[in-house]
Amino acid sequence: MLSQLILLLSIISLTTISFAQDISGNLEGILTDSLGNPLPGVNITVQSDNLQGLKGTATNQKGYFGNFYLPVGSYKVKISMIGFRDLVVENVQVRLGKTTYLGNLKLSPEAINLPEITVSEERNIIDPTATTYGGNLQPKYFDQLPIDRGYQDMVTLLPQANVSFFGDAANIGGATGFENKYFIDGVDVTDPLFGTTGMNLPYNFIQEVELKAGGYESEYISALGGLVNAVTYSGTNDFHGSAFGFFTNNNLTDNPRLGLLDPTQGDISKYDFGFSIRGPIVQEMLWFSVAYNPIFDNHDVEIPVYGTYTDKIVTHSFAAKLTWSASSKLQLIFSANGDPFTEDYVWPGNLTDSTTNPDLYLEYHTGGMYSASAKGIFTVSSDLLLNASIARVIRHDTGEPATEAGNAAYFYDFITQTQSGGTGGWYDSYRYNTIAKISGTHSFYTHNMSAGIEYKVNGTDNKYFYNSINHDFSAFFDTIMYRENIGEGFQTVQQRLPSFYIQDAWQIFPTLRFNVGVRWDGQYVIGSNGELAQTIDVPLQPRLGLIFSPSENGSDKIFGSYGRYVQELNLGTGMAYSDQGYNSTIYYYQDPRYYPEQEPIYSEYNQFSIAPEVENLQAQYYDEFSLGYERIIWNNFKIGIQGLYRTLGQAIDDAFILSDFRWGVGNPGKYPLQDRPEAIRDYAALIISIERRGDEHFNFLASYVLSRDYGNYEGLFDAFYHSPFPNQAMSYDNAFIFENINGLVPNDRTHVFKFSGSYNFLFGLTAGITFLLESGTPLSEYTIGSFGTGIHFLTPRGSAGRTPTVWDLGARFTYPLPLMNLFRSRIILDLFHIASQQEPVDIDQQKYFVNRSGNPTEPNPTYGQAFRYQPSMSMRLGMEINF
Repeated sequence: MLSQLILLLSIISLTTISFAQDISGNLEGILTDSLGNPLPGVNITVQSDNLQGLKGTATNQKGYFGNFYLPVGSYKVKISMIGFRDLVVENVQVRLGKTTYLGNLKLSPEAINLPEITVSEERNIIDPTATTYGGNLQPKYFDQLPIDRGYQDMVTLLPQANVSFFGDAANIGGATGFENKYFIDGVDVTDPLFGTTGMNLPYNFIQEVELKAGGYESEYISALGGLVNAVTYSGTNDFHGSAFGFFTNNNLTDNPRLGLLDPTQGDISKYDFGFSIRGPIVQEMLWFSVAYNPIFDNHDVEIPVYGTYTDKIVTHSFAAKLTWSASSKLQLIFSANGDPFTEDYVWPGNLTDSTTNPDLYLEYHTGGMYSASAKGIFTVSSDLLLNASIARVIRHDTGEPATEAGNAAYFYDFITQTQSGGTGGWYDSYRYNTIAKISGTHSFYTHNMSAGIEYKVNGTDNKYFYNSINHDFSAFFDTIMYRENIGEGFQTVQQRLPSFYIQDAWQIFPTLRFNVGVRWDGQYVIGSNGELAQTIDVPLQPRLGLIFSPSENGSDKIFGSYGRYVQELNLGTGMAYSDQGYNSTIYYYQDPRYYPEQEPIYSEYNQFSIAPEVENLQAQYYDEFSLGYERIIWNNFKIGIQGLYRTLGQAIDDAFILSDFRWGVGNPGKYPLQDRPEAIRDYAALIISIERRGDEHFNFLASYVLSRDYGNYEGLFDAFYHSPFPNQAMSYDNAFIFENINGLVPNDRTHVFKFSGSYNFLFGLTAGITFLLESGTPLSEYTIGSFGTGIHFLTPRGSAGRTPTVWDLGARFTYPLPLMNLFRSRIILDLFHIASQQEPVDIDQQKYFVNRSGNPTEPNPTYGQAFRYQPSMSMRLGMEINF
């Protein structure tokens, strides 16, 4: 056993730096005799197609048993004890990140040798051990529905996860899409540079998806939004595989309405195909799983005068996993995933016939993510488990001109309204995160206690160059002149994030459980000089939960929770702590492209420097309170009602610091942003849901959410100017204009109703639908502040009406094809946005521009027009073959 423990611990030393999320589930229950007395020492053995060998445990003095770190799937549970009749429970579903509770099971005395009792347990599941809310999605549910190919977007089927039309990812629990975290096989695959969505695999690779929207325990790293966790398929003792393909193009798409931010509509085509295979290398000992899916996305863009160019993206998604039962006590899991891509990029913006050459639109991009991980689970005894893991994630994005002429500076003439030159620069952005974790779980008496330490490093090696020239009127010089902007950066910045947590689940009574835990995270930014540049004060994160289960069989629960949840700072904001690079602005009377030897009229040169440390800079976090009730009725219906309130405790944003005459980050309302108001964002919601799972024909999920999102802080994504950079909201940029700043934030939706479900007809056809009905988002009237800094709300934020209420309907029809008995195949027809009304969903709310004197008095001619409309109706064809 010592050698196996050494092998487990050696995982940590293989590389610098876990899994911050589950790749498994748990199974619990209580065993008593016919009189209700607890039975210690009862043997419990579980087996599954997804589990190597058998896994056993025994009840403690209270009759409690727990089987932890089980691969997700369907299980057979055998319960035996001398003097009692054997009990077998079949079709027990273990779900990702959840605990399946078998309830209080009674064993019958055995006077003579009687056959075992077998019961079937396939039904909806209530987790009586946790206050976590969100939801789980399994293939037998989501592959019946019209969903996008990537796993990340399918969480919008669940309550509180709403599609955003502003350009960010799903908005979860009142937060923006930049505030979520994404995990695959337990590995954090969120882009560490900007905190936006990271790796996205097709749903054919995915065995289960879990959304933690809130209420979760201290063992989980947190975010201001939600945690989206997916686990890929593992091997089994039998060979399984699949082949699939999907196709759509503009002939299968209705004509869209184009908004101000939409690219011109040319011919489009998107198709992909792929395969997966999994099975044994050594029966019961070593399994494998591999999958590959190339994706081809083509979009024609017409450049006036010069013809049509095709924007081509080719993505190579893959997943691989090895599961090794090294011994009866040690299991090791190795996985590798990725979605690298290349793109012949055609810039869709500012397409006019005043362009003198097409090169400024043409670039070549590469990018995507890769992850590799190793995880070990060591069973010291039936009541003590150790868990260790390491992971490495990298993302490498590049962009460069596609032609030789594209290497020239980008030129725009505001006087003649013409543009020419090249793309204006290049970038080479490499970033990574590495993380290690070791934790232990100990069950004793009526407690399940766990503790763990983690160490994570986010880093970047980011290089870029830009060069542009404008010909325009200068208010400062009161004349027309040429302004050249040129800059270069070589930024190497790190974040080091140690963490520790401890938590206890105390079963006070069979029907009452109390969860208590605390988490500590550190956040330290290391500047480009290798020295500590910024310490971020992270408050302790207490997390409390109380669960009362009136029914002994776990068919209902009343639960309440309180928790504090912190979001780590992204590396993009940390770039302020690099001194490698410069930017400059140079003014000329003549065009510097043709008169390079002329003397400039005026120039500004800024050598980057490491920003001074902000004392007592606090981490961004929120506090949350929730109370809810869930109940199973008629065996496979689950109803739920929940109320929750979360309030922002602190934010980090950038602004112009008047006292230092520079841009910098801070907590609004505290030094050095003490002249800004404190950040406010309060979210309250009432969630009602009903779902049906496990029926042979008809399964569904329906939910209604009544919510309010109010404050002066939008979040890490600024919907007003669609910023791709987090922690840079315009609301705090100008220190002199804060009237009307409080109100409804852009992603507030008062009412959201969702329905998704499928029906299997006896003749083979399966029909699945998704339906959404939701309120519009609040509108504001604003202008940009003097000299283009900050937002000046002309009326209270969010008080200028709303975008229209919208509805959306999708359908999937599948039908089996009669192939050889060895294969199961089906054809697929997906219909998206059926009878779409193409209502405006994102509207230009800026009423005035800044004039040449720096005053916001110039009317905006596009005020009130749509940036974006609802997508038009489209179709997708597909086929899947499984064996």
